[in-house]
Amino acid sequence: MKPIYHIKAAVIGTVVLSATSCSYDPYDTDIDPVKETMELKCETPLVEIDENNLTAPALTFTWTGARPLSDDYMSIYKAELDVLGNSFGSKTVITSGVGFDYVYNEETGVYSATFTHEQLNNWYKERWALPVNKTFTLEFRVLAQWTGGPEFEAPEVRKVSAEVKPVQVIVFNCDKMTLGGTATADVTEIDKALENENLYAWKGALTPGELEIPVQYDGMTYYLHNADGSTAIADGEPMKVIMNETPGGWTVPAAGEYRIVVNMVDRTATIYSEATDLKPLEVTFRPNGVEANPEVTLIVSDLYAYGGGTGWGAKKLNLVQSLADPQVFVFDGSANALKTLGGQMKFCISNSFADENGTTYNQNNSYCFTCPLTAEGKRQNLSAELNKVFELHGGSDGETRNSYMGVPSGSNFIVFDLRNNTFLATKK
Repeated sequence: MKPIYHIKAAVIGTVVLSATSCSYDPYDTDIDPVKETMELKCETPLVEIDENNLTAPALTFTWTGARPLSDDYMSIYKAELDVLGNSFGSKTVITSGVGFDYVYNEETGVYSATFTHEQLNNWYKERWALPVNKTFTLEFRVLAQWTGGPEFEAPEVRKVSAEVKPVQVIVFNCDKMTLGGTATADVTEIDKALENENLYAWKGALTPGELEIPVQYDGMTYYLHNADGSTAIADGEPMKVIMNETPGGWTVPAAGEYRIVVNMVDRTATIYSEATDLKPLEVTFRPNGVEANPEVTLIVSDLYAYGGGTGWGAKKLNLVQSLADPQVFVFDGSANALKTLGGQMKFCISNSFADENGTTYNQNNSYCFTCPLTAEGKRQNLSAELNKVFELHGGSDGETRNSYMGVPSGSNFIVFDLRNNTFLATKK
């Protein structure tokens, strides 16, 4: 067996040496390259979506025909639109014949596909789910293919791109709002106001520096900015704001205690320094409304319910003072030992106080809030309704102190707005 083995090896070695000794010239063996003729152009490479003219054409692509072949072949054009980076994936691509149609001009021999502002706007938000207010790049691809002929013909493929600026959408929705920037030592969450889910409020110390208010919504982070583009704080005044993805916000000029209130409905942010901060309600009155009694001044920090609904005993309500406004108080039954309120009552600002002479008084002598008096200024009893704003009247005179308002039975969430003299009872 050994001689046979060596003969085979020698033959194989001879073949290998023979093959490697030949030179290979690709120009002698390669076929000529296919001459492609299709040309694709974007007629509007820079587009700004116009929300006031949505039905108008916004973006147009044109292309000439691919190379001609014999009548045995049938040519097919497939056009696709997608965002750069998506690679024309099945979940994001917009395809001709399904999402849009192209047209052919027999006189010019040019194909074209046009998209309106509305189409781009809808796909931008729904199909592509792109970040708000961020310019993006679209890719348009045309594939020319042939079927029916005797042999395979390689397709012609062309791509072109366009820059699109979306409608500057005002988000103003929020999953979480925080406070950041160099003006604060720590990133702190800004809570919703108890009395209004569209208000976000915070109070605390700030130092000179940049103040940012990031807003997280639907997995994205946006920042509040002055609508006029400035970073200045209009101390104590509501500032119109916008939301976008650019970090930044306001410049805090001096250290101190600040109150920040963001109204998502009005699209405003109000930043109060110590000089402009909202003050709690301060009431000056004469006990029992008697002119001979010395004036007493009390700061309202809570209310005491008194009347038939309390069994004619004074009940401290242990109200929560709003961070957005110290003159707004909330009764939250979920965190209050009283759980609910109901029945005829008035709301006194104190159940025990003294005048400058040391004379002491109780809730019957106190300034109180209740229903409005009659047109003649006389006492009356009126009932509030659930989920309906009720007008409050305040005073220490006898007619007011002897008027009682009906609180809907089982009310477990009540907002006392003493700045605007309103009462709103709900069940949650």
